[in-house]
Amino acid sequence: MFCNLRSVKSNQIRRYRKKRCLRQRDVAKLLRLKHANDLYRWETGQKFPSLINALKLSAALHCPVELLFLDHFKQIRQEMYPERAEQ
Repeated sequence: MFCNLRSVKSNQIRRYRKKRCLRQRDVAKLLRLKHANDLYRWETGQKFPSLINALKLSAALHCPVELLFLDHFKQIRQEMYPERAEQ
């Protein structure tokens, strides 16, 4: 089983950040990031946050991690359970 998460670029970080009326700078401050650029890279799919930062994002945006990275989550599930994808 091989999971190529780099092929999936989209995530929902920006959507949920906007829903909460937060700027990248605001979220970066909540997560105690040194630079808001880190958040930009996560939002654009250039990089993945660490597990700790993904959990912090989840708490800051009031959204489960699997919803923030829904496309990645679906791809992983499909690769783990290919028989379910055929249904």
